[in-house]
Amino acid sequence: MDGLQRAAYNLKVLMFLLLLLSTPISANNNVTLGILVFPPHSRLDELTNKCMGRFITITEKILAEYDINVDAICAPPIRIYRMLEHADVDITINIKSTKALPKDIVFVETPFSTLSLDLYSHKNAQSTKSIAAIRGFSYHGFRTKLTEQGYEFFDLPTSISAIQLFLKKRTSHLISYRSPVDYYVAEKNLKIEDDVTVLPLVTVPTYYGISGRSPHLEKIQAAFDDYASKHQLKFFDEVY
Repeated sequence: MDGLQRAAYNLKVLMFLLLLLSTPISANNNVTLGILVFPPHSRLDELTNKCMGRFITITEKILAEYDINVDAICAPPIRIYRMLEHADVDITINIKSTKALPKDIVFVETPFSTLSLDLYSHKNAQSTKSIAAIRGFSYHGFRTKLTEQGYEFFDLPTSISAIQLFLKKRTSHLISYRSPVDYYVAEKNLKIEDDVTVLPLVTVPTYYGISGRSPHLEKIQAAFDDYASKHQLKFFDEVY
């Protein structure tokens, strides 16, 4: 870290400390993370119905350093986007290009992780153009591109429901981020290689997004920026 970077870092720390000192002691330090059902990174526990996974534990660990408590909600994307719009949740993790996100969402500068997007196709049905997808996902522009190519989308609430529809051969294709498919196939001990082809489409970064209407916006953004700078993170998912 050179002198200029050090000065910028010290300024960020000072601003964050001033923000904390200006917050009344009685202020509510609870924030809500609204996260998509996106196994294995975030999922609902079958017994407790509690939202769990690495996305949640990483966020809890980061914000705990700033005495900020995290309540997590796992829900389908459309519900999360509506809750962000009304500040019913404060934070989410998402790619920037999703059109259904509120216009006033504020993204943290440091990316959270990267996701690989793939097109899955049944080998014996590639000439037909029905495709399973998640409702509310624009897939970094690929929904529009595939629609223009004549694909008919069948939208489901979650990644798992879209995967299940495809594997039951109710659609010829599936557009999905890779990790939920890998998780579901491994969990169910399925062998899909003989029947399914996979076309990699793109790898995209994800980011923490903060509701523009959240009363905690400045505090949350300052905490994430300070943590990333202090720990010299390239991605937040480097946190263990």
